[in-house]
Amino acid sequence: MAECVHLIGAEDVVRAGSAMSSAADQMQRAASSIEYSLEIHRQFLNDWLSRLDGLLTDRISDLGQTMS
Repeated sequence: MAECVHLIGAEDVVRAGSAMSSAADQMQRAASSIEYSLEIHRQFLNDWLSRLDGLLTDRISDLGQTMS
C-alpha cells in the first residue's frame, strides 16, 4: 500500500513560487518599457543633434560669406 506524505507548508512554497514567477514577469515588462522609453529618447536626441548640426553648419557657412 502506498503511503501518502503531506509536507507541512508545501502549499506556501507553491504560492511563493507562483508569486515569484508573477513578479519576474512584471519586472520583465517594466524592463521592456524602460528599454522602449530609452530608445525613443535616443531617437529624439539623435534628431535634435542632427538639426543642431545643420543649423551650426549653415551659420558657419553664413559667417564665411559675411567675412569675405
